[in-house]
Parts: sequence; C-alpha cells; structure tokens
Amino acid sequence: MKQIITSFIILFTSLCFAQNTGIIVGKILDKEFNNNPLVLATVSVKGTLIALTTDQTGLFVIENLKDGDYTLLCSFIGYKTEEIKVKVASRTSKNIKISLGADTLSLTEIELLSGLTQKEDKKITTLK
Repeated sequence: MKQIITSFIILFTSLCFAQNTGIIVGKILDKEFNNNPLVLATVSVKGTLIALTTDQTGLFVIENLKDGDYTLLCSFIGYKTEEIKVKVASRTSKNIKISLGADTLSLTEIELLSGLTQKEDKKITTLK
C-alpha cells in the first residue's frame, strides 16, 4: 500500500511540475543552389537572447518556448536576412522551412568595408 501511495505522489507531482512549452523545428535552405541546406546559418528569436546555428543538414531546433508569437531572424553571410513569424503552442512542435536568397552588395559598400578593415589593420600594426 505504501508503494502505491508513493508512486501516485511521485506521478502526481511530476505532472504538476511538467512544463507547458513548445518547440520550433526548422530547416534553412539555399534558394540559389537547388534548395540545398545552409550549414551554420544563424537563427535567433527576436527580442530574446536565444540564438543558434544550423547543423550539416540545415536543421535547427529551438526548445522550451512558452506559448505565444515569436519572430525568427534567419541569416547567413551573403544572403538576405529573413524574418518569420511563428505561433508556438504548448506540447506541440512547429515545423518550418525557410529558403534564403543571395544578397547583393554595391561597390561603395564593398569599398567602405575594405576601408574599415585597412584602418583596423593599421591600428593593430601601430600597437606592436
């Protein structure tokens, strides 16, 4: 009898403390190259500190999200950053696929970036 009561208490308390959270599972693909996976693309949840990168198959998993609406920021170097709105419900997983397209840089942007790195290189050499 003690064992039945003990197991009932353990089962009841574990159900009470179970978290009501959701999961976002997604895959980031390369729109420019036959929808191949983008490895090490960055996925972050806007307004939070949650940020991660995709694996070798372009897959990412964000766990322990409370119910609500979230905005995912998906980015990769040389590609346009995409914002995706996702509604998360507890004890469910939301599956999404995102295709990122290439971004273009103008020559003036490249010149500005190159000028910044040259200035940083000069600062480093003067410290030696």
